[in-house]
Amino acid sequence: MNNFNYDSYCGIYCGACSILKAYQTGYKDKFASFWKDEKGLELKCNGCKTDTVFTNCANCKIRSCAINKNVERCIDCNNFPCNMFSIDEHNNMLVKLPHLKGIPENLMTIKKVGANQWLAEQDKQWKCPECKTEFSWYTSNCSKCGKDLEEIKGYESVFDKTIFDYLMK
Repeated sequence: MNNFNYDSYCGIYCGACSILKAYQTGYKDKFASFWKDEKGLELKCNGCKTDTVFTNCANCKIRSCAINKNVERCIDCNNFPCNMFSIDEHNNMLVKLPHLKGIPENLMTIKKVGANQWLAEQDKQWKCPECKTEFSWYTSNCSKCGKDLEEIKGYESVFDKTIFDYLMK
């Protein structure tokens, strides 16, 4: 039985989450290694919409808001888009954590085609085109065949570690 849920409230695809993938497969990309090796946190998560959530995600303001408002995702909220999608701190996160840049497009796609189709599209997007091995946000090369994955993602596998000082507050 699969206890993992790749859907999220904000439009991030949890199936490509570095923490979830590390927990699921044991393979740590740069992002997961930072949290485990530098910060000493347990890499345990089944996805945003489960009871087993990574420490930082459990404290996510967007996740808490959606749960409190009882909405499936932010686009279902009467207040969307709200200040959580426009405040300077969040925009700073978009620069420092490149995988977040896809959130607005993901939410609009979900609104247009529905969550099930979006999840199916994301499942294909986050698999190596050569060997179909799943990969995560900051994986530079496929863990199975070694294919360069940078061009597929549309952003570099580089993140600014200073954002974690903000997140750890």
